[in-house]
Amino acid sequence: MSAVDGLAVVIFLGLAAYTVLGGADFGAGLWDLSRNRAQRDLVVRAMAPVWEANHVWLIFVVITLFTGFPGAFGVLSRALVAPVSVALLGIVLRGAAFVFRQYGAPDGGPPVRGTALWGRVFAISSLLTPFAFGTAAGALASGTLHPDGSAGLWRPYLAPLPLLAGVLAVVCCGYLAAVYLSRDAERMGSPELVGRFRRRALATGVLAGGLALAALPLLPPELGGQLLGVGLPAVLASAVSGVLGLVLLWRRRHALARVAAAGAPAGLLAGWALGLYPWVLPGRVLLAESAAPPVIAGPVLVVLLAGLAIVAPCYVFMLRALRTQPDQP
Repeated sequence: MSAVDGLAVVIFLGLAAYTVLGGADFGAGLWDLSRNRAQRDLVVRAMAPVWEANHVWLIFVVITLFTGFPGAFGVLSRALVAPVSVALLGIVLRGAAFVFRQYGAPDGGPPVRGTALWGRVFAISSLLTPFAFGTAAGALASGTLHPDGSAGLWRPYLAPLPLLAGVLAVVCCGYLAAVYLSRDAERMGSPELVGRFRRRALATGVLAGGLALAALPLLPPELGGQLLGVGLPAVLASAVSGVLGLVLLWRRRHALARVAAAGAPAGLLAGWALGLYPWVLPGRVLLAESAAPPVIAGPVLVVLLAGLAIVAPCYVFMLRALRTQPDQP
C-alpha cells in the first residue's frame, strides 16, 4: 500500500467515525424536538460531556484531504459549495444554540426568556447538517457535478437521489441516537425512557433500511455495478448489521445493539466510497490524479497516524470517564 492509499484509508476512517459518533449527536436533535421533559433531559445529559468532541474526526478528514489530495480538495470545494455551506452553518448554529439553551436554565432552575427558542434552533440545525451532508454524498454518486462548479449552485442537489440521500442521512442519525440513548436510559434505570427510545430506534431502523433500498434504482448504472462488485461485501455487512441491530433491540439487548447499529451506516458509507473509487467526481476527476506527490504524502501520513495514535485513546478515555454514570450530573 502506498502513502496515497494510506491517506485515502485515513479519510474513510475519519468519515466512518464522524458518521457513527457525530451522527448520533446530530440524531439527538431529532429526539430533542419532543415535548417530553425527561426525554429532552436525557438527550442533554448524554450529549453534554462530548457534544462537540466528535468534530475532531471531521477535522482529520479535512486536513487529510487538503494536504494529501489538494486537487480533490479544490474540486470538491467548488462543486459542493451549497451543501457544505449549509452544513457548516448548521454546525455553528447547533453548537451555539446548545450552549445558550443550557445557560438559559442554570442548575435546573426556571428557563429564562428565549431558552425554548434556542432549543428549537439546536434541534433544527442538528437535522439540517446531516441532510446537507447526505445531499452532497448523493450528488457525488449521481455523477452530475462538474469540477468547476458549473453544474449549478442548488440544481444538482434537488434531484431525487441527493434528496433521498439527505433524508436517509437524517434517519440514520436518528436511528443511531435512539439506539445509544436506549442504552443510556437502561443504565439510568428508567424503563419508560428505554421503551420510548427502543420504539423510536426500531421505527427509524426499519425506515432507514427502506430508504436505502429505495435509493438503489436511482443509482447510475456504473455505480450500481460497482456496488454489486467491489462494494458488495460492504453492502452485505451494512444489511446484516442493520438486521442484527433490530433483532437485538427487539430482544432488549441494548448494549450489543449499539455495536450492531454502528455497523449499518458504516457499511453503507463503505459501499458508497467503494462505488465511487477511483473517482472523486465520477467520469471527470480521478483520485490518484488529484493526490499530492509521494514526497509530501509520506510525511503527512506519518504525522496523521501519530496524531490518531494520541487522539483516539484520549477520546476513548474521555468517553469512559465522562459517561460512566449518565444519571449523575
